[in-house]
Amino acid sequence: MQHDLANILIVDDRKENLVATEKVLKHLPATLFAAASGNEALSLMLRHKFAVVILDVQMPGMDGFETASLMQEEETMRGTPIIFATAISKEDRYASRAGDIGAVDYIFKPINPDILRSKVKVYLDLYIQREQIMKLNAGLQRSNEELEKFAYICSHDLKAPLRAIQNLSQWITEELGDALNGKSAEYMEELRKRVRRMEKLLDDTLEYARLGSKTQSSAGDEVEGRALAEDVVSMTSPPKGFNMIIGSGFSNIRLAAMPLQQVLYNLVNNAIKHHENPHGSVWLDVEEVGNSYLFTVKDDGPGIAPEHHARIFEMFQTLKPRDQKEGSGMGLAIVKKILANCGGDVSVHSHLGEGATFRVTWPKSGGAQ
Repeated sequence: MQHDLANILIVDDRKENLVATEKVLKHLPATLFAAASGNEALSLMLRHKFAVVILDVQMPGMDGFETASLMQEEETMRGTPIIFATAISKEDRYASRAGDIGAVDYIFKPINPDILRSKVKVYLDLYIQREQIMKLNAGLQRSNEELEKFAYICSHDLKAPLRAIQNLSQWITEELGDALNGKSAEYMEELRKRVRRMEKLLDDTLEYARLGSKTQSSAGDEVEGRALAEDVVSMTSPPKGFNMIIGSGFSNIRLAAMPLQQVLYNLVNNAIKHHENPHGSVWLDVEEVGNSYLFTVKDDGPGIAPEHHARIFEMFQTLKPRDQKEGSGMGLAIVKKILANCGGDVSVHSHLGEGATFRVTWPKSGGAQ
């Protein structure tokens, strides 16, 4: 469509050269602009965005090099491909100067029409693809913002009646006093338990919706690796019967605390929460593997059947009824999304009765040093 066409700028002080170049490029899917001087080219640049510029080197007044330098000072033109064309300045020093300015090519006149058309088409295609990606990214950003706003509104609006239910149940309990016993007391406690579960579900859903913007904007302070691991263990508040083992891999590294801390906390907390025995062990360790860190969270709990390995990373998924095990089913989904945003990955290795081992690949460029 015409309004989606990219723009090409041709700059040459000789009219016959402008006409010849326009003839070569007229069948490309682009709008052609012609300028007979550097000043005219700069004026057009302020009013239009160009995919590629074909710039004559020798021009009276302002030559091609000076024109290109001034173009690069304009933010909208930085990175725009400039192809220099010359009939005189063929020495290597001129080509080197063009490269220093930021030119992508330096060609000699008389220009081969097929070669010029082919070169321009390559840069034109790259520009169109880049513009399409930018539009998609902008649309995705808007969608993410709308999703976060929607999740916040839902969370806020649904929490209000939940708080009212919680307050009403508390008032009923206080009003009845000792008269509330037996099954009635059990039902009232179950009611409050379900309210707390719903509030946790809403909080986790909102957290999941916000993850994209949070992980991209959060730089995170660096901490000693062992201090980070100890903080994770402390936050999970393991029962007295649990043995928490932090491996030696954490001793000699520094890590960006967030959002890595959230990932490790969710995994360690899951290992404790889903352990069926009052006594158990959880191992936490890390090793360097190329440009990444490989974190391991291992437990000696009930294990996970292989057919459920993919399912546990989906939203709202639990392997046991929520009446038996508290939780929103969002912990591992949050882990998966954080790692996707940071360029990492997570996998599980487990069989029933053999415990579970979660391995997290975390890129050093994603926060670890």
